[in-house]
Amino acid sequence: MTIIDLHLYLHLRIQTPEMINKFILIIFLLIFFEGPDKTSILSPPLDIPLVLSANFGEPRTGHFHSGVDFKTGGKTGQLVHSAADGYIYRIVVSPTGFGKALYIRHNNGLSTVYGHLSRFTTEIDEYVKDNQYAKKSFSVNLFPPAGKFKVNEGELIGYSGNSGSSLGPHLHFEVRRSSIEKPLDPIQFYEIEDNIRPVIRSVAIYPAGQSSTVEEKKEKLILRTKGSAGNYTVSKTEPVTISGPVGFGINTYDFIDNSWNKCGVRIINLKVDNRLLYSHSIDEFAFSETRYINSHIDYEEKIKSSSYIQKTFLDPNNKLSIYNHTINNGILELRDGKRHEVEISTSDFNDNYSSVRFYIIADTTFPGIKPEKEGIMMPFGERNQIAHHDIRISFPPNCFYDTVFFDYRKAPTDRTDIYSDIHFVHNKYVPVHQNFDISIKPDNDIKEQYFDKLCLVYMDDDKPEDLLFAGGKMDDGFIVGSTRDLGLYAIGIDTVPPILEPARFSDGATIMDGSTLKIKMEDDFSGIGDYAGYVDGKWALFEWDPKNSTLTYIPDPDHIKRGGKHSLVLKATDNRENDTVLKLDFYW
Repeated sequence: MTIIDLHLYLHLRIQTPEMINKFILIIFLLIFFEGPDKTSILSPPLDIPLVLSANFGEPRTGHFHSGVDFKTGGKTGQLVHSAADGYIYRIVVSPTGFGKALYIRHNNGLSTVYGHLSRFTTEIDEYVKDNQYAKKSFSVNLFPPAGKFKVNEGELIGYSGNSGSSLGPHLHFEVRRSSIEKPLDPIQFYEIEDNIRPVIRSVAIYPAGQSSTVEEKKEKLILRTKGSAGNYTVSKTEPVTISGPVGFGINTYDFIDNSWNKCGVRIINLKVDNRLLYSHSIDEFAFSETRYINSHIDYEEKIKSSSYIQKTFLDPNNKLSIYNHTINNGILELRDGKRHEVEISTSDFNDNYSSVRFYIIADTTFPGIKPEKEGIMMPFGERNQIAHHDIRISFPPNCFYDTVFFDYRKAPTDRTDIYSDIHFVHNKYVPVHQNFDISIKPDNDIKEQYFDKLCLVYMDDDKPEDLLFAGGKMDDGFIVGSTRDLGLYAIGIDTVPPILEPARFSDGATIMDGSTLKIKMEDDFSGIGDYAGYVDGKWALFEWDPKNSTLTYIPDPDHIKRGGKHSLVLKATDNRENDTVLKLDFYW
């Protein structure tokens, strides 16, 4: 079925008044999108068959995937076409993110995005290069006038690539509502073959109250599944004993025909005794809410095992809009001592369906466990602070997804690369929605000449030998910074400049027409903060690819004179103002 919203309606069978209201909106959207066949609205952005390596809404670190990734045969240079008539309203070139990307506004109320391109068409490339030289920056974010680059449906706009934060050649493709820049699932506009049911790896049961237990323990229970053809059970044959309110979760993913990549599922439902308690459908979301994924998933399990368990209950400060229906925020409370069937089902866009069934029983005799809450109570809706003589921490309102009983302590260290006590700022398994301020006082014996080299460092308690740069600047005797990760913090220092080394050429080399001059650029701690290259004293365009720690320069006759000796000066500066200068000559 290709009508995504009607599919949702049929799947849920309009079980609540909220669903009736949503269905009325759906009918309007279907009319707005010119009838029932949405596949006629956008044409394919590639000439080759559309095969997915990633789908819309699948969980990622700190966000939901906002588009789909189309495979390009493991290579760059596939022709990329505009999906409909319109005009290019934004062009981005960046060493990270979508890399080289085009944004097109269409006449049908939609916009499309094409990311990780290797290059644009000649006219667009020249426009971008002119702006890069004018701004003296490889990274640009351009908004050309509406009439500058008009495009027709199917018109060539660029070539697929691997630019930005891409792990391999592919085309990242998005569809958005133009009026609010809200991403929609692009699959609804294309015929994507998919006959594979989602896989269910495990389910989880969580104590959801202060005195709740699962199997008489105050901790979650994860049960592996067994089954096939969409029908799953759990490894435990006897009913799971619960006491007090509990929540559930599911580790599930999907495969799509002709692709080995794990993709996300679209719908997850929770039923108890065939009564719907929870339902979500990832058809669209706002960029402003995508970080709430850290509340939607079992964040601790993601950190510990890199697996995504999607919870079927809501934290108090979870403001995601994907939830179609919840009763008591998906939290179940039973007091009858009877056996109950739990079913968690999941399906993809093509209505391939899988479910897992298991049983629970409420223990009415077990008194529950009422542990004493330790630490500082921090209500999620309030500003919370910690202040001592050597550390200050300030959490803005709604920084947490639920009230946290905060644990803070510190410990001395004899490490020679740390210039403060080690501060234990709660633990890394609790997610934070937005940045909080942290200030740490360095040791008193630090010489003033090194103040601008000091920084906050983050220490992973699983690998405490590794120090991760966490920013910060000296202010009133403290290193003051902003972060959104809880865990171990201290003060470190960076006095080592970046590395600049020619790759496969040397001083005085001759560069042939069309050849690329490559230079290795990397920094071992605080990271590259800025760089600039000059040829014959004039700013030159060096493209930066952090994945490969490589700068590339192609001699351009519009900016240097062909046929002679040229001097190159390249300067790289890290995030603590340590710099390296490379000077060499070449012939072209």
